[in-house]
Amino acid sequence: MTSGKVRLGFVGAGGRTVRELLDLVQVPEAEITALCDIDESRCEQAIARVRDRTAQGSDAAATERARAAQPAFYKDVRAMLEGSDVDAVYVSLPPFAHGEIEHAVLDAKKHLFVEKPVAIDMTTAREIESHAQKAGVITAVGYQSRYSTAIQAACRLLEGVPIGLAIAVRLGGLPGTAWWKVQDRSGGMLVEQHTHGVDLMRYLVGEPEAVFGFGGTQLLKDVPGVDIFDVNSVSVRFVNGAVGSIVNSCALQPGQGSPQNVSGSVHIVAKNMTMQAGAGSVTVMKPEKQQETITAEGDPNLEMNRVFVQAVQTGDRSGILSDYADGMRTFELTYACQLSAERGQVVRIGEGY
Repeated sequence: MTSGKVRLGFVGAGGRTVRELLDLVQVPEAEITALCDIDESRCEQAIARVRDRTAQGSDAAATERARAAQPAFYKDVRAMLEGSDVDAVYVSLPPFAHGEIEHAVLDAKKHLFVEKPVAIDMTTAREIESHAQKAGVITAVGYQSRYSTAIQAACRLLEGVPIGLAIAVRLGGLPGTAWWKVQDRSGGMLVEQHTHGVDLMRYLVGEPEAVFGFGGTQLLKDVPGVDIFDVNSVSVRFVNGAVGSIVNSCALQPGQGSPQNVSGSVHIVAKNMTMQAGAGSVTVMKPEKQQETITAEGDPNLEMNRVFVQAVQTGDRSGILSDYADGMRTFELTYACQLSAERGQVVRIGEGY
């Protein structure tokens, strides 16, 4: 398609879908056509939240688009695909729920946007990726940090520069969602919680070659139903020779902050340069030069959605910074880290799973 509105359907009507909808009402080419959730009342609640939030803002055009949106509500994705003429579908589901939904969307030859992480096991992810390739549709995965102007500046600064070391740390608390603390539902904290930091490490440093990790449930043993690691530490070797460390914990209690300048960014030691890179800003230090901080302009999440809509409208997917195949590689890295900690041995990427 090259003209007209891009008609969008959504599977899952939780907080992440609401965030995307708040962005998409700011994109004139986007039309919110249908919402699907096993609890249909959540669809209506999601639209109400979007209307309320936009009404409190200063963007009159977005407020009007939110008010005018009259999407159809469904309990089943196939009913949505048959009942609403959508061009693309956003899938925002817990890790364990991926698979059947994506295949239904791809069977219908609809373009596909998947929120992170893309799956809970490699078989599911590989099957969806293969199906997407055969369907020939445009795909994207919700790694919004890549669209930050600060991160794009970091990529330019690192181009051609040898990288020696990268560190990604994520320290936080235990989410209240019941499925999150169950390993075979969430995939564990590194797969579900630290995926953005790991993706940013991949994006800035390059592809991983092998990992070796440790993990355990040390601090949340008294919490009923927890069977995920609450602490882990992984060493990574990259194809380009760099080494890295991925550290994660979900055991912080409310009000217990993480060490300053540690959590939430990727730290890089490169030739004649050190860097602390996050979606909001990038700080660069070079020999005999003052520290430079690059602050992001605009909203990377909004830009991610704008790029996806434009790609569907024009057929030009060059602006998409993480398609399904790429998002699957970030999932594969976190999956390999989890396997290594469980097995107590080195796991080479792409081997033995």
